Amino acid sequence: MRRIEERGEVTFGQAIKDYIQGWVSYGGRSTRAGYWWAFLGEMIFLFACALVMLISGLIPFLDIILLIPFWILSVFMLIAQFALIFRRFRDVGFKTNAIIIWLVCALIPFLNTIAAAAGFVFALLPTDQFVAEKENWLVRGKDTVDETQTTAAAQPQSTPAAPAATTTSTSLPTVVFYPDGREQEIK
Repeated sequence: MRRIEERGEVTFGQAIKDYIQGWVSYGGRSTRAGYWWAFLGEMIFLFACALVMLISGLIPFLDIILLIPFWILSVFMLIAQFALIFRRFRDVGFKTNAIIIWLVCALIPFLNTIAAAAGFVFALLPTDQFVAEKENWLVRGKDTVDETQTTAAAQPQSTPAAPAATTTSTSLPTVVFYPDGREQEIK
């Protein structure tokens, strides 16, 4: 088990690897692509299992023998799916309190339909969609350090930019470099 910290582009293989290795990792973040690639991997696996169970039904007692490993894998996938949902909601900007409220609503009849629709919409949203100007008990704030970023290298770094050859300005502009490769010149 390891903490999953997905950033930027996530491939199908990386998403499946993170899904399996982080099956009980409720901290960290999973990007939108990482979530949906892992979901697609789950659906492919479940379709393959259903096909095997359908074929094994033709052979006496084989379906009963295969049923036990499939139940064990189903429990594993349920735990892994909850961990993936927690990481995805955290990536959108929610704090643990909001995620637990959503989970409780998902267990209450009638509210579970609303929670499922909200969960689907939250899974579609981009990274940091619900990050607020100021931190509160439901969402992270822009002015706070993200609890999932453990190193100073993840924060933007300011360095003076080299002056252009045609300018004669004595003051150098400041350029902010972000971890995802973006640059912003501050005047």
